[in-house]
Amino acid sequence: MARLQEGMEAADLPALLIHQPQNIRYISGFFMMGYFFYHALLIPAKGDPVLIVRDMEAPAANVSSWVKTMAVWSDNKDPMLVGSKAVREALSLAGIPNGRVGVDYQSWFLTPERLTYLTDALPDFEFVPEPQLIETLRIIKSPLEIEQHRQAARVVEAGVQAGIDAVHTGVRENQIAGAFNNAILCAGGELVPEQVMTSGERTSEIHGGATARVIQPGDNVYFELTGNVNWYVSRLMRTAVNGKATDEKKRVAETIIRIQDQGIAMMQPGVCAGDVDAYMRKALLDSGIRTEYTNRTSYGIGLTFFPSVGEYNRDMVPDVDWVFEPGMVQHALMMGQGMGFSETVLITENGPELVTQFERNLIETS
Repeated sequence: MARLQEGMEAADLPALLIHQPQNIRYISGFFMMGYFFYHALLIPAKGDPVLIVRDMEAPAANVSSWVKTMAVWSDNKDPMLVGSKAVREALSLAGIPNGRVGVDYQSWFLTPERLTYLTDALPDFEFVPEPQLIETLRIIKSPLEIEQHRQAARVVEAGVQAGIDAVHTGVRENQIAGAFNNAILCAGGELVPEQVMTSGERTSEIHGGATARVIQPGDNVYFELTGNVNWYVSRLMRTAVNGKATDEKKRVAETIIRIQDQGIAMMQPGVCAGDVDAYMRKALLDSGIRTEYTNRTSYGIGLTFFPSVGEYNRDMVPDVDWVFEPGMVQHALMMGQGMGFSETVLITENGPELVTQFERNLIETS
């Protein structure tokens, strides 16, 4: 809170009104699953925040959040009518009668309709884009946050192992998904709605979910699973072959992993991420495995709320100029020809550390 409020004063923002669930949780601790209705956190440049909550979620706020001042609204045929009144109440409780309010325009949960309603209902306030102050604070993880990532790594490893163990000719993708989801929960993780798993011709679907497709002999089975502990995540991408892998599949997998190993080794404090991305991207294209490679080679992860686990502030894409710093957590990934491999990587003072520890090779199931 102190660091955030210093940033608010530097940005000349008397107040922040934030809607992104992970940012609300990062500051206040408040957590629940009902963000389909309007919720927000009002943070003044001085003093304590005020939660803006639907009354049904107030018990969850009482349990999870250290913020005890709330502006509560009840269901109405026009939810934003009562939601905007709750925002006005929150501003009053925080002692902010008018002026500039920074708003997280980048939030998926602040729809254009909601923003228009707020600006029309609160003409005494000027809603302006805020410079992603909380996202910036979240880039470097504390020791406690890093421990959540380590626990999440053990969870996702259990899930990947269970998924691989379930791969057999004649089994359905969704049966495999049942195995890895059960293992994730039994290992102490929380349920993740975005688990990627495809097989055979479906491995071209980068973010495909499990279906009723039946596994055939020789199929590649592709996993990109997420372990979730206190909504801090670790991700792991692995590929298995149902049966014996051909020499060509082995060559492709070994090439991808070798390039990835070299790229991860380059993720040292002070090194420009754009340089690492350029190396990995060029090496894969030069290998002939891909004729184009347009997706990220790594991205920041941390405290999350779905539909996505990415933080979107430290992505490795062409020409970025940010540098690696100790305390960053990255998901480094690389895919080609129906295969994918990844690691959750912690940047330390001494260089990159693999948080995920699962064997990284093309796995044959028999």
